[in-house]
Amino acid sequence: MIFDINTSTGHWPFRKVSNENIGDLEKMLVEKGIGGAAVVNTHGLFYKNCQDSNLELAEMVSKNPFFTGVATLNPLYPAWEKDLDLCIKDLGMKGLRLVPQYHGYGLSSHCAREILSASSSAGLPVFIPSRVVDVRQRHWMDTGQTIDVREIGNFSLGVAGSRIIVTECAIYASQVLGTDNKPLYPGLFFETSRISSALGRELAILVKGLGADHLIFGSGAPFKEITPALLRVKHSGCTDEEIRKISWDNGRTVLGI
Repeated sequence: MIFDINTSTGHWPFRKVSNENIGDLEKMLVEKGIGGAAVVNTHGLFYKNCQDSNLELAEMVSKNPFFTGVATLNPLYPAWEKDLDLCIKDLGMKGLRLVPQYHGYGLSSHCAREILSASSSAGLPVFIPSRVVDVRQRHWMDTGQTIDVREIGNFSLGVAGSRIIVTECAIYASQVLGTDNKPLYPGLFFETSRISSALGRELAILVKGLGADHLIFGSGAPFKEITPALLRVKHSGCTDEEIRKISWDNGRTVLGI
């Protein structure tokens, strides 16, 4: 079985995306052998009040146990503390996504540290995408900003006990491991869909340095095809036990499922 940490539903305004409906998304994932998934609502990138997107998502996942909801909030919005509490206690969200490149703040800002601290105190992992889609082919109205893994890593070091899942990031071992081959950012977990496998087997190198517990399978569906993500893990050079952890155990563990 496979658990996918990186999926989304909802309308993308800049191009047609197949299977963006949550029912079609589930069908596509199941056809590829995926048995469950964390999902965010794309509308949270664009709504003035992100909480509206979380209410939409909660209604969808309450009717579909295949998916685990991940909220999206903007710490610049005055009511985020109340909304975060509602997401955890009433909406059943198991994670929180921050997208500073869409919401107009930096990870070094006070508001970003505040929401990370609040999420960590509540035991909620935080998702930060390096990008949402490939910015090289972006629509002119979409953001061209990406977030470097070292910026996310330094952000994580600022709040003790924080757990951050980095998605859509082409990381290399040299960025996250020190000269002693130990993790520079112990609070980071990495989604696998953009980690190289065939060229240098970077995933296996990361597993050796970070530990298999810090790598989590993700596909990026429906924005990306699922098969390449599956092949990255299958041909990574990792052991069967490591692949099992990456593909199923780790995502569910970090979300507390």
